Amino acid sequence: MQAPEIQSLFNEAVRLEKAGERKKSKETYLKIIELSPDHHLSYQNLGAIFSKEGDHRNALDFFLKAIRLNPDFKNYYNAGVSVFKLKEYEKAVHFIKQALHLNKQFILGHLLLAQIYQHLNQDEKTEIYLKNIIKLDPNHKSALGGLAMFYYERKRYPESLKMLERYLLLYPGNAQLKLIQSEVLAKQGNFKESANLLMEMTKTDVGFTHFNETLASAWQEEDELAKESIHRIQTTAKKRLKEFQTKLELSRENPEEFAPPEPQEALDLSLLYLFNGNPEKAMQYLVFAQKMKENTDAKD
Repeated sequence: MQAPEIQSLFNEAVRLEKAGERKKSKETYLKIIELSPDHHLSYQNLGAIFSKEGDHRNALDFFLKAIRLNPDFKNYYNAGVSVFKLKEYEKAVHFIKQALHLNKQFILGHLLLAQIYQHLNQDEKTEIYLKNIIKLDPNHKSALGGLAMFYYERKRYPESLKMLERYLLLYPGNAQLKLIQSEVLAKQGNFKESANLLMEMTKTDVGFTHFNETLASAWQEEDELAKESIHRIQTTAKKRLKEFQTKLELSRENPEEFAPPEPQEALDLSLLYLFNGNPEKAMQYLVFAQKMKENTDAKD
């Protein structure tokens, strides 16, 4: 078949794909491949369709065929995404590094490598690739959020606060990271500033009173690093809150053995309740923490 006819079929396949008719689109791409086995764009687009459908094994097969015909950085990246989704992390590293070898400034490649190395618990490499993105784009939303949470989880609070401030200055609507900022301030001893920030959120930020509802919608797919960190923190918060509630139940039987929380513990409890969608309890412990701190300061 002549090139103009192949191009006409390809245009039709693309049109069907954009119209959401994936089955017909795939059939058309396969017809093109049957007529013109070296048509790499058809392999590439078939891989993309299977990827959207969650069939990453078939997607990978088509991306690999596209690479053999056209070994460009996008095809290597697509193959890397597929094996990453299949949790074959070492293979994913290989493909993404091939993509970056061809295009060192390909930000999505650096971002995915950071995500892979986080799954592999290789902190040094995770940090390197997140920093690479900041060098390429100082205002990159996902890298700033990812680094902020990377530092937070490793108790590197000054670095975390720096990234949080940069992130929230550029992207002020993220209630979850504002909460993390308030906790980091408290961890550094800035209790009053931390409490003021939380108090302000109760008045102005819908994310404070609808935390669990906003958690899923606050992040986009490319923000996966920060989103995964928030999810881990929320899981830990649920466990710690359960432990505290058990302690509280036991105190009703033996009240003389129960000591009230210290100011920092009270602030932690405020945040735990907030992360678990209970703003009323969160505010009770926040106010209690403030009063305890004021009393301690007055004695000093």
